Amino acid sequence: MKKSIAILFVLSSLMGCEVLEQTPESSFTPENFYKNADDARAAVSAVYDPLNSADLYNQVMWILQDQATDDAEWGGGRSTANQAKNDLDKYTFTPATSTFQSIWSTTYRGINRANTVISRVPAIPMPDDLKNRYIAEAKFMRAFYYFTLVRLFGGVPLQLQETTSLNNLNVSRAPAEEVYKQIVQDFTDAETVLPVSYTAGDRGRATKGAAKAFLAKVYLTRQEWAKASAKAKEVMDLGAGYDLWANFADVFSIANENGKESIFEIQSIGGGFGEGSWMQGYMRPNFDRVNGVAGFGDDPATENLYRAYRSDDRRRNVTIRLYSATSTPAAPASVLFPGYVAKYLDPTATANGEGGNNFPILRYADLLLMYAEARNEQAPNDAEAYTAINRVRNRAGIPNLTPNLSQAQFRDSLLLERRLELAFEGHRWYDLARTKRLISAMRAQNPTIKVEERHYLFPIPQTERDANPQLTQNDGY
Repeated sequence: MKKSIAILFVLSSLMGCEVLEQTPESSFTPENFYKNADDARAAVSAVYDPLNSADLYNQVMWILQDQATDDAEWGGGRSTANQAKNDLDKYTFTPATSTFQSIWSTTYRGINRANTVISRVPAIPMPDDLKNRYIAEAKFMRAFYYFTLVRLFGGVPLQLQETTSLNNLNVSRAPAEEVYKQIVQDFTDAETVLPVSYTAGDRGRATKGAAKAFLAKVYLTRQEWAKASAKAKEVMDLGAGYDLWANFADVFSIANENGKESIFEIQSIGGGFGEGSWMQGYMRPNFDRVNGVAGFGDDPATENLYRAYRSDDRRRNVTIRLYSATSTPAAPASVLFPGYVAKYLDPTATANGEGGNNFPILRYADLLLMYAEARNEQAPNDAEAYTAINRVRNRAGIPNLTPNLSQAQFRDSLLLERRLELAFEGHRWYDLARTKRLISAMRAQNPTIKVEERHYLFPIPQTERDANPQLTQNDGY
């Protein structure tokens, strides 16, 4: 899929130049565009495209998912340009904080594109198997976008039809239960159609295993433990070649992207196509230069997280790198603990936005831990739960989990294991929120940060409520 996205970007750029220099003889409209299989493919690729936007997973989402947890913390003295990051970090955000508008509008852009594919592609004359796959990809992505929204904001407008007019755009929020029902339906429809794997040119697109794994995550979030473990087991038994890399560092090697541990990841293209990853630049501090390019030091790790690792845990030094005592410049005053994220780095990048690092949304280690959690919640001292969590621990070089733990003890160990394994991969806030540990975790990290019950959901963006009076606000905002 990386190649196809790159081609689409280059074509769109060339078309843009052509419009400036010539009088266009025709233009694309919904009526004259959706005519053949190539049009359908381009439309489906456009559904994925918002994922790599700076307003979603190429900056805003991983900042929100890290800064609003005990894994990352900013100090004082940040510029006003970083006010939204400060507000997320210190829980001083409001409905006017720009982060929420960015996520809301970009996610709904992806949803509308998915709705367009679902509406328009059925009428295109093309092979049925390819047509059905494209529709299934669009349903997968619609479910993914709504799963993001409902976890962050609760009930949201549930739009399942293509927007074709500026009329009747004011839609009220659907209850979260209704949104989840649609998410399950879309992922279920997708899993019955999507292929187990793709050839090289399409790797990175949604697969049958990804749809099943996200269903497992939805059920886990909903505390439907039996469904969660059953669906995770389906992925484990799918025969898709999923497995753990032998070394934890191998997970983040660009050469291993879309490899055996990947279930779904956001595609990035380095080399100046405009589809590169910003993580390798934003998370790297300004003294760690690659090809003469300095980083920005975003998402500085907390001492709390660093000390949560055992000294012999192989994941610690892959995940967090300490500032050297001789670093030039030294750790800035805005960093409370001299540790920065080391998972994402493209040594060939020539600019901060040109990294080739994919962002792992869901990988096999996550699935194993979901399976272990769901099995433990159904019955304590479950052998399969221990086997699953110990596979992850053993890869990290640490011993098996102590046997015969109580259900509560296993639950605590599991949540810690998820933190250590998946740090800075966008899971911590969701884990703390769904387990109702957010307040206690943030107070343990920094008692001066006032996290309250209302913070289990983020506020509906004020700009959206100004434009749509039917949108209600979450409690406490």
